[in-house]
Amino acid sequence: MPTETLMRPITVFACLITLGCLLSFKIEAASLEISPLNVSFAPGQTATTIEVRNRGGAPVAIQARAYSWLQAGDDDDLAPTQEIILSPPIFTIPEGAAQTMRLLLRGAVGVERERTYRLLLVEVPAANTGRREIVMVLRVSLPVIAAAASSATPVLRWSAERGRDGQTVLTATNAGTTYDRVAAIGVTLSDGRHPKVVSRGNNPYVLPGAQRHWVVQGGGLPGGPLRLTVTTQVGKSEQTLTP
Repeated sequence: MPTETLMRPITVFACLITLGCLLSFKIEAASLEISPLNVSFAPGQTATTIEVRNRGGAPVAIQARAYSWLQAGDDDDLAPTQEIILSPPIFTIPEGAAQTMRLLLRGAVGVERERTYRLLLVEVPAANTGRREIVMVLRVSLPVIAAAASSATPVLRWSAERGRDGQTVLTATNAGTTYDRVAAIGVTLSDGRHPKVVSRGNNPYVLPGAQRHWVVQGGGLPGGPLRLTVTTQVGKSEQTLTP
C-alpha cells in the first residue's frame, strides 16, 4: 500500500510478484490516481468526495467498502460499518476517465469523540477469457477521519525498553483525543551512532488511546540514554529516553 499523502493525488500501480511472472504470460495491471489519500470530515460535516482516475490502458472495475478502524497493539482492527454510506459502492472507470465517489457520514452532528474509519478500494477482476495471463489486482486502504465537535490535539508519550533479546523498543502512547501520524523517527545513541528505526505497525497512525512500537535495529547497542527526535503532523520534538 502506498504512503498516504494529504490532499495530493498519487498514481497507484497494482503489483503482485509470483513465480508465474517468470513465465511467458501476458501481465496486466491497473494504474489509478486517487485524491485525496487522507479523507476527513470536519465537525458537523456529513458529506465529502474522493476522485479515482484510471491512467491505465483498459477499463477498471472498483468495489468500495467502509470499515470502522480501531488499533490493538500494532495491529489495525477493521469491522464493516454502516456509519458511512458510499455512492456508488461499485463502479467501472473507462480508460482515461475519472469517477467521483461520495461519502456520507451518519450521526455527524454533535459528535463528542473522533471517529476513525478505513475505506478499502478493491479492483474487481475481469471475467476469465481463457487467455494465459496474470491479472494483478489492486487493493488500496485509505484513512477516513470524522473530527469531534470540540477541538482536540494528539498527545504522544514516548518510552524506551530493552527486551530480553537485547533489542531496544520505542513505544508511543496516544494520550490525546485525536489521532497523530508519525512521519519520521531519529535516534542518537550515547556513542553518537544513528541506527535505523523500524515500525512494527502497518501504517504511521497512532489512534487515541492506542500504542505503536518501533524497534531500534543493531545488536549490542550501548547502554545509557538515547536521544529521540520525532516528527508528526503536530510538529517536531526531541527528548531523552533511558531504556
